[in-house]
Amino acid sequence: MAKYDIIVVGMGIMGGAATYQAARRGLKVLGLEQFDQIGHTMGSSHGETRVIRQAYYEHPDYVPLVQDAWNEWKELERLTRQSLLVQTGGLMMGLPSSEVVRGAIAAAVAHQLPYEIWDAAHVMRRFPAFHVTAEEVAVWEPMAGYIKAEASLLAMVSFATSRGATIHTGENVLAMTSQSPNEVEITTNKDRYSAGAVILTVGPWATRWFPAWPLAVERQVPFWFDGPRLRAMTQYPIYIHENRQGQHTYGFPYIDGQGLKIARHHGGKITTIDTVQRKVVQDDKAALESTLDFLPDVLTSSVCREEVCLYTNSPDSHFIIGRHPQYHGHVIVGAGFSGHGFKFAPTIGRLLLDLAQNLHAAELPLFSPLRNAIQLH
Repeated sequence: MAKYDIIVVGMGIMGGAATYQAARRGLKVLGLEQFDQIGHTMGSSHGETRVIRQAYYEHPDYVPLVQDAWNEWKELERLTRQSLLVQTGGLMMGLPSSEVVRGAIAAAVAHQLPYEIWDAAHVMRRFPAFHVTAEEVAVWEPMAGYIKAEASLLAMVSFATSRGATIHTGENVLAMTSQSPNEVEITTNKDRYSAGAVILTVGPWATRWFPAWPLAVERQVPFWFDGPRLRAMTQYPIYIHENRQGQHTYGFPYIDGQGLKIARHHGGKITTIDTVQRKVVQDDKAALESTLDFLPDVLTSSVCREEVCLYTNSPDSHFIIGRHPQYHGHVIVGAGFSGHGFKFAPTIGRLLLDLAQNLHAAELPLFSPLRNAIQLH
């Protein structure tokens, strides 16, 4: 039975980040992926791009983490000699009372981030494609942009393997046991392994691994559009708009060769990993179009791509990062990233590894598996 310092189960962006960080530390690490390739389209780590922003409306406690992650992304770029993070600035648009506006301002003020508040006329002068109502405002955040999603995952995994990490694809974990305080054993469809610690980053498959956990799988469908008017949006920022019904829609500038990606944030159907509808249907496009009053040029453009992706939601929409209460504390969980975790990946990978090695190992209360909203068992 092969022995490792760390085994990472699930090689989406969080597992890839944990493997990358382990390899940077010179650890003997094994990454296990159930599908035949890294960067598959069955989970939550595909789709070309992800937003990164620092004036974090969800909770001010995320701000130091995303600032740390920004530096980690730049370090990954340096180590791999790739361009992975594109700074565009960001606009959070809605009524002054909306969550995205109030929350972004609160985070910026709490952490002394640069920001501006624009009225509707200023928004439309700067970026004419946006049609916001006179009552709406926008928070302009210069430290925002997007991350190249698949490219980042492949960069992490490639760097890890160059430093000696072992990656097995097409290998499904069948059992995990911990018979001693110092070792966890993994049985797969191909072999058996042991390690001092296991990091579980299995995305929506966490609901299959641990059906008692209070996690929900939400189906989401981003679309890519193309058309003459959209091609004028190559210098636009990333953006999030909250309408009067509280629905959030996010999007990116037009990217040559990809189009303009836009999607709803939440509002998708709650499903399961076994029953999710993998085919995009007309209702998916209609649901998105119902939120696009602020960007009408999309409505007259053609769809050039569409994909199903999955959110894994915790009850309070905050992450789950910590030790599983079983397995002698040597199984570390990263789950419930709720459609907003990707930007934090290199920092979360490091936090998961710190817990696995008992380094700076105090769990963050906001993400603790033992908080009242979670209570894993």
